[in-house]
Amino acid sequence: MTAVQSDTLQTLKEILDEVAGVPAQDVTPDSSFTEDLALDSLTVVSLFVLVQRRFGTEVPNEVFDQLTTVGKAVAYLERGEIPA
Repeated sequence: MTAVQSDTLQTLKEILDEVAGVPAQDVTPDSSFTEDLALDSLTVVSLFVLVQRRFGTEVPNEVFDQLTTVGKAVAYLERGEIPA
């Protein structure tokens, strides 16, 4: 994992704790927002609103629906692409 990935992942962990009270140690790149972290749809939307503000980027709706795991969100934020 590169330093950029670590920074992005760390920021996402901080946002998850802030929005949903999910402890950082419970978050891994493979964590599913809904299944593993037990976020409901409203919380996921709130999460990505804050992600967009914090990272200064826009996440289009068609992309948002595909960012189902922490790792996919990190990859999108770093490279602008969604891994398969």
